[in-house]
Amino acid sequence: MMDDAPNEVPVAEQSVCDHQWLLKRMSIDGREHRSRLLWQTFLRDRPYFTCDDLGYVRGSAGNNPYLGRFSLQEDGRINWSQIPEISRMGNVRESSELEQDYLRALPLTDSLNVEGDALILQDEGGMTRLEFRRTDNPPPPAP
Repeated sequence: MMDDAPNEVPVAEQSVCDHQWLLKRMSIDGREHRSRLLWQTFLRDRPYFTCDDLGYVRGSAGNNPYLGRFSLQEDGRINWSQIPEISRMGNVRESSELEQDYLRALPLTDSLNVEGDALILQDEGGMTRLEFRRTDNPPPPAP
């Protein structure tokens, strides 16, 4: 007899780090980011998230590239060993409110879950939540 329930693949095996993820929605401490409509219009201003097998997390926080590090457990729990911050390797631009909130929200998260083409990072109570959509290409850099 076959089981009708789908087999859940551990998060660590869902190739999270094989994809790039573009921010779609962000809530911090229970409030939706207020300038959401504006940054959803301009792809180059949208933060994105990538990671590698060593746990390094990088991307663009909107205006500037960032770098951090986390460890991912099979059950989707994450532990931030290096808080994401703006990388000093390039020309640092003035941070927008979105960039500041994004970099503040990332280390508040403690779980990671993949649902279809969505990546969700959130804290235990769900008050801080970042929802990303899988994309083949990161947004172009800001001029």
